[in-house]
Amino acid sequence: MRNAIGFIHEVYIKRTALCCILIAFIVLLIDYVTGRHIEFPIAYALPVGMSAWRQRRGLAYAMAILLPLARVLFYFPWNAMQFIYTAALNAPITVLVLMIYAYLVDRTSWQTEELEKELKRLEGILPICASCKKIRNEAGEYEQMEKYVTEHSQASFSHGICPECAKILYPDYFKHKNKQ
Repeated sequence: MRNAIGFIHEVYIKRTALCCILIAFIVLLIDYVTGRHIEFPIAYALPVGMSAWRQRRGLAYAMAILLPLARVLFYFPWNAMQFIYTAALNAPITVLVLMIYAYLVDRTSWQTEELEKELKRLEGILPICASCKKIRNEAGEYEQMEKYVTEHSQASFSHGICPECAKILYPDYFKHKNKQ
């Protein structure tokens, strides 16, 4: 069961537009089969919200418009022309609500993404070698501190040499400098 959910999630991430269009088609099919008396406009929120969450704004807004309009068009094969006026009046309301919903989901997704970027920082206790100062990663392998910190935070490094290390590493330069 977990593998199936993981597979579905992976397909959704890689092929968001295709998944959302497929779900929209399924929702429309259910809406058509159940007839004019049972309405499923709340189900239109599923593909609209899924595409908005993945920040596919154009697709989300297009579905917010097209799904309610398709519902109005269903009245022709249903031969329920006396009710088409009610459906035609309800469609713009549904479109407006779905567009507001798409906008809010898109904004929430964007804010969540920005917060995740901001929170990507080091926390807790880092297991570090007392001798070489390498850090043990999640896989249990030791790697350079600079690499680990760069991968797990927003920090980056620039290298230089402090005066004490420079004197140890380059004693000839400092002897020459002190004579001047």
